[in-house]
Amino acid sequence: MSAIPTDISMITGPTMVGICLNWGFMGVLVAQLYFYHENCSGDSRTIKALVYGLALLDILQTVMVTADAFHWFVYGFGNMTRLDQTFLNSWDVPVLDAIISLVVQAFYCWRIHLVREALVIPILILAVSVTQCVAGIWTGVRAHQLGHLSLIDTEVVPQTIWLVGAAVADVAIAVVLAWALLYQRSCVIPSSRTHSLISRVIRLIVETNALTAGVAVIALILFWGVPQHSTLVVPPTAIIGKLYTNSFLALFNNRLKDVKPMSGHGMQSVHLPQSSQQRQEDRTLKVHVVREMELDYGQIELGNVRKPDQSFA
Repeated sequence: MSAIPTDISMITGPTMVGICLNWGFMGVLVAQLYFYHENCSGDSRTIKALVYGLALLDILQTVMVTADAFHWFVYGFGNMTRLDQTFLNSWDVPVLDAIISLVVQAFYCWRIHLVREALVIPILILAVSVTQCVAGIWTGVRAHQLGHLSLIDTEVVPQTIWLVGAAVADVAIAVVLAWALLYQRSCVIPSSRTHSLISRVIRLIVETNALTAGVAVIALILFWGVPQHSTLVVPPTAIIGKLYTNSFLALFNNRLKDVKPMSGHGMQSVHLPQSSQQRQEDRTLKVHVVREMELDYGQIELGNVRKPDQSFA
């Protein structure tokens, strides 16, 4: 058995943090998935299959990450040779993260097509997403072939393409969708509820895509900046898949904030000044004003917003 090195904390610490973060975001995902299951039963079978399929991939990833933890820290406790083995890590992080990100980014590309009614831009973004997915799978295959975590930093090209491609696709999706929805919002009355709902969708898209892109950039900086400690890249890469699925579910669960009755009745009581005679009789006159309001409440989804009819321009 090899002697434990003095920098053992830099070897095991980032790995343990990545495992804990993966479990933490899994808990968030379970809560979001339960909320979706209870409140979004009206979604199409395709959307449901997409949601539950991504959830299964994330559950599989967490199970495999847990198996890695037992391999390194339980069965191989104090064994530096076993601690350096990739075990399942070559598949559960780069490969599953790349597949999950491709599925979510492909969904956004489809929505871009629906909103903009064009094919060129979504196809270009999808091509970038497919490239990062292939590079992620390539990274996992090479890591499995190498068999040692300490040698991962030698595979610079595939891991760089994977992380850069994911970040570029996320930024492109956020920019294109935000621009398209801003155009739709400009055709809506500023004081209307639809205007505010579109604004909230824009904020959600920009925030979630900026988050996933930012984590990929952080992982890339750690990979390039600190090559002597290759495990530092584990925490950000261990949560990329969970971030994509959580952001995807947040987009659907966010619709429920907008569900209100399409029509409603408001009642207001108005107290009128009393005459001297009424004061003597101690009476109070109340007038109930009943008004019916046609409210434009709806579920604003990407793809439900269409280009305005130019004939009315």
